[in-house]
Amino acid sequence: MDYQEVKSKLEALQMALVMKMQNPDLSLEEKEDILKSIANYEYIIELTCMNHFERGKLIQ
Repeated sequence: MDYQEVKSKLEALQMALVMKMQNPDLSLEEKEDILKSIANYEYIIELTCMNHFERGKLIQ
């Protein structure tokens, strides 16, 4: 997979969780878990971008 493919899939998964948050029947615990997962996807997307643009490498 290339960068755009990976990023698109991660964003789609994150958006699905955002949409799931709209459900008024979710318990507080479920909402907290979903919010944590959304934050995790945001972090993974950020790491994916860093890796693609080679900003995450150590300079020696």
